[in-house]
Amino acid sequence: MAKISAPINSDTLSQQSPALRASPSECLRIDNLNLSLSGRLILKQISFGVPAPGMTCVIGPSGAGKSSLLRCLNLLHRSWTGTVQINGISIRDWPKGPENLRRHIGLIGQKPVVFPGSIKKNLVFGLAHGEKRRLSREQIQHTLTQAALWPEVDGRLDASASDLSLGQQQRLCIARTLILNPKLIMLDEPTSSLDPHSRQTVERTLSALAQKMAVICVTHDLEQAKRLADQVVFLCEGRLIESGRAESFFQHPQQIETREFLQWEVCECDPSPLKKA
Repeated sequence: MAKISAPINSDTLSQQSPALRASPSECLRIDNLNLSLSGRLILKQISFGVPAPGMTCVIGPSGAGKSSLLRCLNLLHRSWTGTVQINGISIRDWPKGPENLRRHIGLIGQKPVVFPGSIKKNLVFGLAHGEKRRLSREQIQHTLTQAALWPEVDGRLDASASDLSLGQQQRLCIARTLILNPKLIMLDEPTSSLDPHSRQTVERTLSALAQKMAVICVTHDLEQAKRLADQVVFLCEGRLIESGRAESFFQHPQQIETREFLQWEVCECDPSPLKKA
């Protein structure tokens, strides 16, 4: 299979005008990130930036390293090498350590996780005791509104969170992250376990959030990536194959691997260094 010499950023070959190519400032920067687990290289020389505001969708086949990448970014995996910075600050040197970092980089998983207790207790779970005491009803309403959940739980904050539907629980998880005022939200297949109506509601919520802040969303759903993404990052075999603004990425993919994945949703990447077409 013919290949090219290095990961491509689709924007570099875009025919858009300079004004249209202007992008938001980077919230997060990843340079030469490598991760090995149990002697196996999982991520290999990953480098890209995450704009803020904006939605960055990470796509690729199963086993590409997408979820591992998210775990590196909030230090659930710590054995990686390379550089990751948020607004110029290395995450390894984050003030007050990894726990404080995770308040600024929220990670929401594939299946919603709710704890025993009320909707309100779940919402404020991550807050310190003093923060909980100072929290106003207006702040609660604002956060649940951001997560598109307030109209459905107004007057029910003391009800059990487990009584919510899966879609509502996932939006509660988003709200639980938002109340910490993060700089960045990361989501790992956030709608894969939801019905179509709930998926649509969560997607609208994420699109609205991406207008105000940086969001990274791992997804296997290419149509979802087309609907949501401002930027796309394509991983395969632990390597960044191509990245770029969504419109140019989907309409004018530069890598053969990218074109095949977009057409067939399979990838036969050679683990050796990429070669020119």
